Amino acid sequence: MMRLYSCIFLTLYTIVTILSDNVVATRGIGKPKGGVWWYLGVTNAYRNPARDRRAKDNTARCNIPYLNKKQRQLCYKDADLLGIISDGAARGIEECQSQFLERHWNCTIFNTTNVFGRVAKLKSRETAFIYAIQSAGMMYALTRSCAKGELRDCSCDPNIEYVRKTSNFQWGGCSENIAFGHKFAQKFVDAMENKQRPSGHMNLWNNEAGRKAIKSNMKLLCKCHGVSGSCSIKVCWRIMDSFKKIGTNLKDRYDGATMVKLSRKKKILKAKNNRLKPPTKTDLVYLVDSPSFCEKNKQSGAVGTTGRLCNMTSAGLDSCTILCCGRGYDSYIKDVVEECKCEFIWCCDVRCQKCRFKVEQQFCK
Repeated sequence: MMRLYSCIFLTLYTIVTILSDNVVATRGIGKPKGGVWWYLGVTNAYRNPARDRRAKDNTARCNIPYLNKKQRQLCYKDADLLGIISDGAARGIEECQSQFLERHWNCTIFNTTNVFGRVAKLKSRETAFIYAIQSAGMMYALTRSCAKGELRDCSCDPNIEYVRKTSNFQWGGCSENIAFGHKFAQKFVDAMENKQRPSGHMNLWNNEAGRKAIKSNMKLLCKCHGVSGSCSIKVCWRIMDSFKKIGTNLKDRYDGATMVKLSRKKKILKAKNNRLKPPTKTDLVYLVDSPSFCEKNKQSGAVGTTGRLCNMTSAGLDSCTILCCGRGYDSYIKDVVEECKCEFIWCCDVRCQKCRFKVEQQFCK
């Protein structure tokens, strides 16, 4: 009998422990902190075919732990929004890693809901860039999807005909509706921030700087119409520039970012150094200096540069001297096999040979 009671007690204890752990995990996710929507860019966790089949509307698809209440309300508006949000988050992450590929901090990501680890909370230049590029990625994805007709509540820019022209052409085609993309992205991305905290002010500022980078990088696409190739009628429409160019613009803003402090009286951000000019709305701002990313540091989230590929002959940021932070590097010989001496065979084939050669690579100690 005592053995039976012991088994029952152990079974109940195990069940309660599991349930308690699940509650703690749910609470940890159910009350998301800043940035968790970024996680949709590195995971397909929001995709649940069984749940989607049971859902009569879009509500069930948007009830995921990576969105807060305000964001879910926005997500309910269109069944395709969740995929677009995921695309925007992934676009920002990919561009961040591309822009910082050769830097000490190379935009390392982690399989956590924070995505960027502790760096996202440092309030440094890196934090500023993360928020700006993710906000820009969201606006870019929304605006592009709108122009493609993938969203119900928006279309091509209805006000483009009122935009002042600098040359002789007619508005036509489908100009991308950046006003819609900006408005929706602002509501969605900014919903995470607490305006009562200095970090909240900083994040909101950089979110907007990211969106303004898109507005300032619009371009015209034109098509000529006329007899025998003449251009008697020129029709143009406005689209966003490549996201690569927007990322480069924000990278330049990162290099020239302004250290700020929160004015407690006016509740606004101003340059910490009074001798510097106030930052504009297109500038990135930060509250604390960046830590060293040369060595691994658990407190700051730095993973260090040990093991990073460097370029022994380069004089740039990817040089072994700079990237390895003076620790030196190890050289290895690697066998590489690539297709070479390719020939076009009529009608529809390309035949290549396999070429084998050795490549010397350097990795930071």
